[in-house]
Amino acid sequence: MINIMIADDHVLLRQGLKQIIELEEDMKVVYQASDGEEAYNLAKNNSPDIILMDINMPNVNGIKAAKMIKSNDPKNKIMFLTIYNDKEYLMEALKIGVEGYILKDADSDELIKAIRIISNGGVYIHPSLIREIESLEKNECKKDLTDREFEILNLIAEGYSNKEIADRLFLSEKTVKNHVYNIFRKLDVKDRTQAAIYLLKNNNMYNMHT
Repeated sequence: MINIMIADDHVLLRQGLKQIIELEEDMKVVYQASDGEEAYNLAKNNSPDIILMDINMPNVNGIKAAKMIKSNDPKNKIMFLTIYNDKEYLMEALKIGVEGYILKDADSDELIKAIRIISNGGVYIHPSLIREIESLEKNECKKDLTDREFEILNLIAEGYSNKEIADRLFLSEKTVKNHVYNIFRKLDVKDRTQAAIYLLKNNNMYNMHT
């Protein structure tokens, strides 16, 4: 069972999300918070599997709450559910180390998919923001990555698991694992979240100079 906390100041939205999520047999909304401070206290005392959190909340906003939650226990998995499609907010979220960023105009299937990806240790970023990342394909961000490694890096940032990448690119899962190991080594990162952050940071730098 994936135990989920929803943090949002709109009661009707929380109730609607709860109904959607609990249509899945293996998901349950166990806690609800109306602001960032309440979310922090609930996370600190209960450690839900995934925290689904708005950014714009009273008292303590989602960004600050996420920093507090991650500082207390980096293993807490957080996904922002927000109206903000600005890359600046996404960058700030990933710097904190959150595992997901999805927009409120996403459909229910995408939300459930994102929750499953994050629950399985992946990272999920809303597709409309990923498209900006993919425009990088041939610039300095590539460093000494091969074309295949850069292709896999983009898929990692989209939240695909190694098995899903293998199926998509017609490779063995072992081959994908080897590529992922080389990507992490070349970029000097430790995990998939840091790899996604690297890609976003370099995309941001590139766009500033073009």
